[in-house]
Amino acid sequence: MSIEALPFVNWIVWAALGAGTITIVGLAELTGGTTRGYRLLMAWVVAACAAILVLSDVNLPPDAVGSATEGLRRPLVLAFAAGSVAYLVASHARWPRAWLAIGTGGVGLVALVTLALAGGTRAPGFFAVQLLIVAAALGAVNAAMLLGHWYLVTPRLSPAPLRRMMWILAAALAIQGAAFAIALVAVGTEPISGQIAWLSWLRLAAGILLPIVATVLAYLATRAASLQASTGLLYIGLALVLAGSIAGASISYLTGVPV
Repeated sequence: MSIEALPFVNWIVWAALGAGTITIVGLAELTGGTTRGYRLLMAWVVAACAAILVLSDVNLPPDAVGSATEGLRRPLVLAFAAGSVAYLVASHARWPRAWLAIGTGGVGLVALVTLALAGGTRAPGFFAVQLLIVAAALGAVNAAMLLGHWYLVTPRLSPAPLRRMMWILAAALAIQGAAFAIALVAVGTEPISGQIAWLSWLRLAAGILLPIVATVLAYLATRAASLQASTGLLYIGLALVLAGSIAGASISYLTGVPV
């Protein structure tokens, strides 16, 4: 992959992780079942992601993609960071914040779409959809994995919110698998016919299919009295989804085919 694209891949990962996580956490607050300690932790996690995203945005190279989106992308990134800080303050102050979280996540998602539509691939619109799916998958697996720790100290906590996050994760991964196939048919087969074909197949197997298996097993494990197994499986799922997201963005910029 061209070295110039690496900062954009890094930016995508942090934007997708931050925007996806705060959106999932906001939805969890609306549906109920999580603890205040968990919500405070997630507020700090999102604030950290936002801080890293701002640094990543400032250091994007001023090439065609970077300069074409800076006028809109930079304000969106700063607005996302401000919303993340506001959510952190509201969480500590116990103010109403569910819709603040969802709105802030929406701003981050728009920033992702803005970068995708600026170019770098042969199908910018499809790339934008791919990045939204990536954000849903990363946000769901991150929020679910960290929520799993609360069941270790609060065994009577309902597994319902954790299961809802797993449903979102499984759906996002399934859509990613379908989008992978559609991209090859509609845009081009370069990802599976060139020198990086091995990376594309690895992205599919380890970044999509294996996380689906891990999610299903983690969901089944929520029927047990202890959710340690679910948490452990979600650790694996997070690592696989994160690696798959990095590989997918890298392949997309390298071949022009958003997978």
